[in-house]
Amino acid sequence: MPNEMFRRINLILSEGALEILEISKDRKPKHFGDFRELRNSRTDKCFSPSTISARLKELVEIGALERMITKTEGGRDVVGYKMTPAGLMALNISYEYEEKLGNEAKLLLQRTLKER
Repeated sequence: MPNEMFRRINLILSEGALEILEISKDRKPKHFGDFRELRNSRTDKCFSPSTISARLKELVEIGALERMITKTEGGRDVVGYKMTPAGLMALNISYEYEEKLGNEAKLLLQRTLKER
């Protein structure tokens, strides 16, 4: 079980995973095209289609997204992705972690400035 949990955490932190979850948080079905303009928060470059495809597949495998078939207005079947409760929980945990990390960084900076 610890190895499985580590694998899931590692995946959520993989490049593009949090960005995909962020776009999916309204829990409405999204299509591949909805993720094409995703930008890496560190480099500000768009993710490649292969990276997006890999992350979508991995997020479905761990249960953070549900893969579904939806219909376009023209009646064509297309693959859609919808956030699951587990995906929302993972995103919320990432927010909490980011806030905690930010608070710890602020405290460290304040201590450093006081020491000068």
